[in-house]
Amino acid sequence: MGRYFFFSGCAVAAFYLAGVSSGEVLAQVLGFLAANRGALLTSGLLGALALVCAALFFGGIGFFNILYVMAKAVYELAQLLLSAMAVASLVFWFDLGANLWLDGGGTLAIVLYIWLYGAAFSLRVFDFNHPIKDVLLSFSVLPFLCLAAFWVSGLIQ
Repeated sequence: MGRYFFFSGCAVAAFYLAGVSSGEVLAQVLGFLAANRGALLTSGLLGALALVCAALFFGGIGFFNILYVMAKAVYELAQLLLSAMAVASLVFWFDLGANLWLDGGGTLAIVLYIWLYGAAFSLRVFDFNHPIKDVLLSFSVLPFLCLAAFWVSGLIQ
């Protein structure tokens, strides 16, 4: 989880050094999410369903290498994007007072969590001892930790 926060922090630093303001990024992100809400939800649900079905299919016929690579790629990508979303929401909150989780990022969060849980199930098909419980718990608590940070910062001000 730490490496994903590091990569996300590096992306924030790169935007800052490039002179891109938080307001510009937030406007672009919210515009994209509003314009593609239905497509994101549909593709997220169908993609996760296809991943789980492919995992069951490849697990049934014994193609575990394809299953593992496919599930691991989606699993890692979903973790990276959830970490980036958490870092971005903290930056937007402390810079602009905007809550990304509630102001339009809920659709993206739902899709990312569906992907994360679908990939975790697929990895479980590959290896029933694969340690996914800690990752699922830590990433499931992530939005609540961000919301708690927002609440605490409101009490301090």
